[in-house]
Amino acid sequence: MGDLGIVGAWLLLAGVVIVAIGVAVGSVLLARRIVDTDPQHNSVLSPFLTVVGLVYGALLGFTVVVGWQQYLTAETNVSNEAATLTTLYRQTVAMPQPEQSQAREQLRNYAAATQGPEWGKAEFGDITNNGRAALTQLYRIVGTQTSGAAAPPINQPFLGELTNLASDRSARILDAQRRVPRLLWCALIFGGLVLITLTSFMRLSNDRYHMLLVSTVTVLLALLLYVIFSLDHPFGPAGVTPQPFSHAVEVFDLVDRGS
Repeated sequence: MGDLGIVGAWLLLAGVVIVAIGVAVGSVLLARRIVDTDPQHNSVLSPFLTVVGLVYGALLGFTVVVGWQQYLTAETNVSNEAATLTTLYRQTVAMPQPEQSQAREQLRNYAAATQGPEWGKAEFGDITNNGRAALTQLYRIVGTQTSGAAAPPINQPFLGELTNLASDRSARILDAQRRVPRLLWCALIFGGLVLITLTSFMRLSNDRYHMLLVSTVTVLLALLLYVIFSLDHPFGPAGVTPQPFSHAVEVFDLVDRGS
């Protein structure tokens, strides 16, 4: 979903609403042609509508909650990764030259690769593996100094934070994977269509009011499905942003100025 961009996301949302209204109106018109005007029709159909509505509502609510938890987890992992990056940069103050300059350069390369214009894609702006390469270079820089007899005391804590950074990076990449399986998507879409169909087959005295009612229900279901889709893509245009990494770069500049 990150490929859509913010404009594409809004266009997709508008398309979802338009299609939902079209489905609702078409369903009502089709139901009017198929079903007779038996006064007992509504009383027979109401129990089925109630059962389907309860079952589908429970499934939809559960999926939204799971998607929201995934979104919060992704947001937390991004914040932790940026905070670890900031801690690492501050720790370089205690490093000697040229190790300090080399480590700071790689930390800036990592931040630039992570918050690049490709944010939200599979590699999060890391299309050329710049982030992974910077992480590897940091291990080499500090690991070589640690193996020496006169290694700076800060190197061991730095390696510990570097391991946390690698772990946070892996968690962020895993968070981008879709968690809602296709089978569940099929169940959600099929259940929504069944609910819309049953609502369309109910009888109201005024066709316009009936179309308005069914359209309202259909748009609501479509918006909830869109919310689930957006939450299942936490790094999309309407999801988690790389702002924590931008803040980390600002902290880098403050550290360079001795703040």
